[in-house]
Amino acid sequence: MEKSKKTESRSPYRKTGRWGSLTLGQLLDWAFPILAVVAGLLYVIPMQGVAGGVAFPFDDAYTALTYARNLVDFGAYSSHATDGVTSGPIAPLQVFLVALIGLVTGVMRASLLLGIASFAALVVLTSALGLRMFRERRGVAIAAALLMALSPRMAGAAASGLPTLLLIALLLASAYFYFARRPMLFFLFAGLALWTHPVALVFMVAAIIHLLYNHIAVKKEFRPVMEEGQAVSGKQTAIGGVIYLLLVAGYGVFNYALSGTFFPNPVAAKLAYFAGAGTDYLEQVWRFFTREGWGVALPFATLGLVFIVVDVVRRRPLPVLMGAVFVVGLLLAYGLLFPVVMDHHTLLPVLPFFAMLSFWGLARSLEFLTYALPFPFMPRLGGVLFLLIAVATWMLTLTEHPAYRRAHLRTVQYVLERDVAAAKWIGMNTPANVRVATHLPGVVTYYGARAVFDITGKLSPELRPIMGDMAKLVARLRKSGVHVVAARRDQLEVVNTNPVFTSDPRLPDVMEVFFYAPGRTHLMSQAASALNMEASRLMSLGRWRDAVPVLQASFKEDPYSSRTSTLYGLTLLQLGDTANARTYLSQALTLHGEYAPAMVPLADVMVRQKEFDQAIRMLKQALEVNPASVQAEASLREAREAKRKDSLRAAGVQTITITR
Repeated sequence: MEKSKKTESRSPYRKTGRWGSLTLGQLLDWAFPILAVVAGLLYVIPMQGVAGGVAFPFDDAYTALTYARNLVDFGAYSSHATDGVTSGPIAPLQVFLVALIGLVTGVMRASLLLGIASFAALVVLTSALGLRMFRERRGVAIAAALLMALSPRMAGAAASGLPTLLLIALLLASAYFYFARRPMLFFLFAGLALWTHPVALVFMVAAIIHLLYNHIAVKKEFRPVMEEGQAVSGKQTAIGGVIYLLLVAGYGVFNYALSGTFFPNPVAAKLAYFAGAGTDYLEQVWRFFTREGWGVALPFATLGLVFIVVDVVRRRPLPVLMGAVFVVGLLLAYGLLFPVVMDHHTLLPVLPFFAMLSFWGLARSLEFLTYALPFPFMPRLGGVLFLLIAVATWMLTLTEHPAYRRAHLRTVQYVLERDVAAAKWIGMNTPANVRVATHLPGVVTYYGARAVFDITGKLSPELRPIMGDMAKLVARLRKSGVHVVAARRDQLEVVNTNPVFTSDPRLPDVMEVFFYAPGRTHLMSQAASALNMEASRLMSLGRWRDAVPVLQASFKEDPYSSRTSTLYGLTLLQLGDTANARTYLSQALTLHGEYAPAMVPLADVMVRQKEFDQAIRMLKQALEVNPASVQAEASLREAREAKRKDSLRAAGVQTITITR
């Protein structure tokens, strides 16, 4: 009898029906993880054939790979053998697991396996947790788990190399053991989640609020129902609490010893950069919760919050309270400390709890409707409506997979053609002892195997105090022994020197590698670079006069850019101010003596002013710098022809052109 009770508590839906010799519960036990694995593989398998190789869409993923590889090869928790040890990856636990699995598979395959396994685990845990929480509403658990399994964002995250899904699985496991009344396992998984990301602290706060509510606020007549199941002793809770505190202390000591902060250095660096930044955070959150089928679920999550308030006032049991507090708490924490949704991974940890809140809110709404309209058919109608709305969320989510897969593969191809290509070039064409300044430290350390000066501060803790101060950053860079700069132009614009590697310039976001020459190589102000991009856009539309004030603002931000001077010179040429155009184009060449984009228009001006020899020499030099320049070649032909005609006229010879 005891065994029967235990089985029922594990899988309450096993009594709902049979198919052959299998219960519905057994079918779902297999179906959920299989769906997750298949969905993850649909993002991984096409990479080689469609994108041209296996790659991750985020640079942080390569940081974790590099640390795991160095842990396996050298026993060092660092990005490079010559660098000091630092808490570079966001998730130390992910690094250790990838290193362990990587002993057999290699670290990249290990990262993919860990991502897909975490996806399968979180889907199963969503179902198991839901069945624990909603004993009388089993459909809530099944609907939420299936929504997670069908989510393209979850499938894409499984192939991203980030620790997001590992974090979610650990949080769900912790919550499951909380409701299963296994305090030691609850605290253990909560502590392991913290070793994956600091948002686990928000989850613990939510769990504490839920615990206090149950023990203080809930009316006594409801408590016997709440306390069904395994008895929990004070000793178990105390041991679990000690385990958690040891994991928290170990996490803090580990990070502080390596980088001087309680959080891993990438988290501390991002907080230093974004703290207090004014953004469109609420708009980004709105977009996050209205994509796929989540737009259908959002109104019912809102209703769920209303029902929570009602039940809190009535002091009724609320199993959904923990998840709801975690969702709201995480949104508030990000809004206060890090108000930038850089990608959907930032908020993914809330989705399983949000899904359960939404379907619970839907179920409560239909129950309220049945109570308000006491017709005999209402219970059955409520069940049909629940199923129809659940199916709508599933179908809308499922139909988004093709678009997400295409976007994922495009991003992988983007990374391969730019970041990975540049890192491999560095690895093959520079000495092993060079130091590379870059805002893409993960890719450079993984493929280039070079020490880095990380401009983002993620691998360079000493840069945190000067985040956002370009002048101080450049001063530190000059003293750091940097030999090479590698950057995507949209992220960090380098001017006044020619690149030694360039990705396809016909594609946006050009990736460039430069040999660093102190006093000459110039890192542009990000504000000036953004203004230049806007000016280029206006120029491409023929809005030359509108580009003038934008470029003037760029000069105020950063007066030492050959690119800004060239853009301004070109604008003035179009506006007919040849004299000042020549001045700014010449200024560009003073800053960068081999800047072909300034040479060609300046030579064209010289041709019109009959300075043929100097123009021809300049155009030849432009072709030496950039042999593929069609414009320079055409201008050189025109300059030679203009000189020939001018010489003939000077000699009194008239040229005749015959046309048909």
